[in-house]
Amino acid sequence: MAPEKKEKKTSRVMEILKTEYQFEGMLLVLVGLLVLLLGVYIMEGRVLEITRTDWWLFATDARINIFAAFIITLGAAAVLYALMPFMVPGFKEMNRVSWPTRDKMVNHSSRVLGFIFFLGVMFVLYDLVLRPLFAWLIGGTNA
Repeated sequence: MAPEKKEKKTSRVMEILKTEYQFEGMLLVLVGLLVLLLGVYIMEGRVLEITRTDWWLFATDARINIFAAFIITLGAAAVLYALMPFMVPGFKEMNRVSWPTRDKMVNHSSRVLGFIFFLGVMFVLYDLVLRPLFAWLIGGTNA
């Protein structure tokens, strides 16, 4: 008899969002981004300004900034919640990655930085050689 596979427990909310309400996830991302943008505009105060009123929430600039920070947090949470079904498999896959050792990382990084330095020197040399040549061909002065 073969051993039975254990079923993976998933959140009921995530399961519903994945199967029954596929487009609502995209709508939640869009609404979350709009709320996030609204909070940034409120905090910035130039594009969207809340004037101080007698209402306790908007009585001072500090309270307006706290409200804007709450709105930004709410928008970011909505975006993260809507994108979570797409990110969870990536987290599981990251556990399977074989990361390089410190020596290998230093070796590869020094090679990349050395090549970038080499290309930079080559472009400077090309510029030093070709700038007078092009100036002579155009007939202008060396800039």
